Formats: sequence, structure tokens, C-alpha cells
Amino acid sequence: MKLTTANIAVIMVAIVGISAASTFAITTQVVDFGTPNPATGAMMMTGNVKVTQIDGDGNTIALRQSDNHIVGQGMEMIISQVFQEMNGTADANTRPVSHMEIGHAGEWELLMNDTDLRIPADVDVATCLRVAATFTNVTSPGIGYGANTLVRGILGGLHTPCTGVMPLAAELGGAGSANCAAQANVTAQAQFTGALCNGALTIDEAGMFNDIVGGTMFARNNFGGVVLNAPDTLQLDWEFTFTDS
Repeated sequence: MKLTTANIAVIMVAIVGISAASTFAITTQVVDFGTPNPATGAMMMTGNVKVTQIDGDGNTIALRQSDNHIVGQGMEMIISQVFQEMNGTADANTRPVSHMEIGHAGEWELLMNDTDLRIPADVDVATCLRVAATFTNVTSPGIGYGANTLVRGILGGLHTPCTGVMPLAAELGGAGSANCAAQANVTAQAQFTGALCNGALTIDEAGMFNDIVGGTMFARNNFGGVVLNAPDTLQLDWEFTFTDS
């Protein structure tokens, strides 16, 4: 037993020795161009959903707001729009997000593998169908921001336009400074009318899809329920902010 133990110890020392030598040989060939900083080099997408109930006279009678929730299939949609041949099985022909839908199943937990609303409103009220959304680029046109994100951005600290070759003093870091970051703000809006959705329903969930029927769910949210009466309008505002943080 002692001989066996000794041999094992020798073998382990040899392996460690080889590993250390190999590590040294590899690392001596690596040139360090800087440590990636996720805080300054990652794109973020944040957002929220606002639900507004408006009566027949144009008065706001209910207002709900919650954080945005993009589902797993929605992430696949983003990837497939950006990268070629990266589409998953969620939608063989990925299309842009285009419609919204409301439901009344209660405030079920938001899950990444959601693929539909729990109970779409049209199950009980046949005329309460999905509605085409209006998408608007609402990126602020003020200094440092621009509706055209291809030629304007955000310059940290100074908040001046990030176009062309900036003076070294303005770049705050010389050529290739990481202080210039692009930003875009997009709003999706849809309205549901009580005339088409009137019924004994308490609307408490909503979803975004890439088709008027079927298709793939992009996002799903729930909120404190509202009863959509015949004269009322239910307006959904989905807001997204894309920032190269």
C-alpha cells in the first residue's frame, strides 16, 4: 500500500508540473489588450408597460404600469433578426413584432417559456381580437441624443453629438474613446375598444406577437385588472430603451 501511495504521489507531482509548464507556455504568447468591462461595453434593453383605461369622455379612469417581460421566444426573435441563421424552433420564418392581445386569466406568474396568454379575451368575446400596434422611434432629439441613432449618440459627461471625428478634448479619452454610446427609444401602442371587447371580463394580461393570428409571442405582462365597459378604450403602451451602456 505504501508503494502504491508513493507512486500515485509521484504521478500527481508530474501532472502538476506538466500543467504548470503548459500554462506558462500558453500565457507567454498572449498579448493583453485590456480587460473587458461589462459595465461599459454591453447593450441593455429595458422597458415598461403602461395600461390606460379611458372612458367615453376621454377621462382616464384607471392606470396600471409594470416592468417589461420578454419571453424566451422573444429572445430568439431578437437573435434571429440580428444574426444570420441563428433562428430557433419558435418561428421558422421570424417576422417583426406587430400585434398586441389582451386576456383575462388573472395575474399568473410571468415565465420565460410563456408562448401565449393564459386566456385570450377572444375566447369569451369573439370580437376582442388582436390589434395592430403602432411603433414609434421616440428617441429624444435634444443635445447628445438623436432620432437618427446612426449619426448621433450619447457622449458621457459632455453630452455632445458623437459624430465624425471629435476633438481629443471632447472625446474625454482620445481616439476610440468608449464614452460615445448609441441609444434608441421605441414605443409600441395599441388600443382596444369596449365596443368590441365588452363583456363580463376583467382584463389583466397582455402580450405582443408577430402575427395577427398565431405567430410567436415576444413579450407578456400582467397588471391589476380593469373592466372594459362598452364606451371605454384600453390603451397599451409598451416602451423599450436600447442603450450601449
